[in-house]
Amino acid sequence: MTGTLTGPLSGRVAFVAGGSGPVGRAISRTLSGMGASVAVHYRSSASAAHEFAETLDSPSIAVGARFDDRAEVDAAFTAVESALGPVTILVNAAHTPSPVTAFAEVTDSQLDAQFDSTRGHVVLAQRALPGMRRAGWGRVVYLSGALMTRPYAGFSAYAAAKSAASTFTRYIALEEGVNGITATVVALGRVIDPDDDEPLDEAHQQFAERLLDRMALSEFPCVDDVAGVVSLAVGPHSTHLTGQTLWVTGGEPIA
Repeated sequence: MTGTLTGPLSGRVAFVAGGSGPVGRAISRTLSGMGASVAVHYRSSASAAHEFAETLDSPSIAVGARFDDRAEVDAAFTAVESALGPVTILVNAAHTPSPVTAFAEVTDSQLDAQFDSTRGHVVLAQRALPGMRRAGWGRVVYLSGALMTRPYAGFSAYAAAKSAASTFTRYIALEEGVNGITATVVALGRVIDPDDDEPLDEAHQQFAERLLDRMALSEFPCVDDVAGVVSLAVGPHSTHLTGQTLWVTGGEPIA
């Protein structure tokens, strides 16, 4: 934590689930730069998450929790509320990685892992909603994937879990709008992290090449591009942006 920053989100507290990952870090930096205090959620790599939180421009902390565990999520939110104040922005960028597996070979453990991520989104949002209702203002953003509507072999469990969580997000928008709460899905294709030079395995490389051939733009979006779209969904002009899916896919056809 380096100090207090004024901006369009000054006075707001954002909980960024998966905030220690590449996309989550970009989102946390952007929201902090807009004046929000940020809770950087992590599931592992505690020391790295705490070090990152200390670099942000607004009062921020790191909190650990299994995001599909109600007791751990409640403890994390309680810590954030004590340190920073009530959470009125929830951004869920957390999801369990998925190996490339043909549908006929998807295992029960893979299904459990993927749908635990869906359960996690429900748990996080249900914990955040009461505080948002009391404030009369709230923003929920779920980072989904374009695979939920654009099938690609080997990603069935991941895509189904993303689709389910996206549907829950739209229902949050429908049912909580009366309380001043909006909910938006940000659906990603392939996203580049400029700080990651790890080569893709063969299956993911083939997937990336196919996506690039289908895109209107000539390069993949980067993590900061995603953060910019999230900032739109929670920023001062987001009042009537709800129940929508914003596609950050470089113009790749979805249908």
